[in-house]
Amino acid sequence: MYFSSFGASAEWFCGILPAEPKKRMKENQKRRIRMYKSFSMELAGRTLTVDIGRVCAQANGAALLKYGETTVLSTVTASDKPRDGIDFFPLSVEYEEKMYSVGKIPGGFNKREGKASENAILTSRVIDRPMRPLFPKDYRNDVTINNMVMSVDPACRPEIVAMIGSAGMSILMLALFNTSFYNISLAALRPIAGPCATTQMGMVDGEFIVNPSQKEWDKGDLQLTVASTAEKVIMIEAGANEIPEDKMIEAIYLAHDVNQKIIAFINEIVAEVGKEKHAYTSCAVPEELFAKIREIVPPEEMEEAVFTDVKQV
Repeated sequence: MYFSSFGASAEWFCGILPAEPKKRMKENQKRRIRMYKSFSMELAGRTLTVDIGRVCAQANGAALLKYGETTVLSTVTASDKPRDGIDFFPLSVEYEEKMYSVGKIPGGFNKREGKASENAILTSRVIDRPMRPLFPKDYRNDVTINNMVMSVDPACRPEIVAMIGSAGMSILMLALFNTSFYNISLAALRPIAGPCATTQMGMVDGEFIVNPSQKEWDKGDLQLTVASTAEKVIMIEAGANEIPEDKMIEAIYLAHDVNQKIIAFINEIVAEVGKEKHAYTSCAVPEELFAKIREIVPPEEMEEAVFTDVKQV
């Protein structure tokens, strides 16, 4: 036996293994290499590469994304059944920053990674916000999306890679291996349907920059994040140094156009490795109950109660 309750044995770490386990490991490695597929596109003058099925075989889905020299692993796990006793969609999005991704190892007094930084928390929220409405309203399965930053290229911010991996590729993986969410979104969601994509816009010396570097993002006059579906813009987050309104509108339209290219890229992956829609357990409120509520409180009375300035009964 090569593993104990305390972990791997010294023989395992030293590579002293019998011939059979070594042979099986090599065969499994070759099999994984043959199975995974790689897709690439040019995005803002840099190559975005997505490897599907390369790592994290036990997750419902995983995508290893590389943009420039920045690498992010996006994984998705989902429960088979809806969680009991809740009336909301239990989606959890994590963005994990690691010191080793920038070539540093914690030392001295603090030898471990600390809690999530403010940037990590805000990035998780920006990822969550445009994605949550894309799921069916009656979907109650637990879904966890995790983005782990493996390496960082200052010219390619890892936040945008995680946004693309979460909003596009990881949900696509969930579609392939578990609930076929991509197809659910196309068939069951209105008015929003299909995958979404996210682009960041910066502006330096009056010129727009698509997916700016960290320096351009910090020193520029615009910090704009736009998420879109194929039909429309679904989220805008912006900060700027008082730029003209027409410039802001132009940047939003430009980001939306870039998002369409990313969505087309996702659709190409779906066409090659997509699967049929998988049914899920609906947790929708029964229509009979809605009808009884409308009998007790007609829509006209509800509208009057909501929009009246006097809230006292």
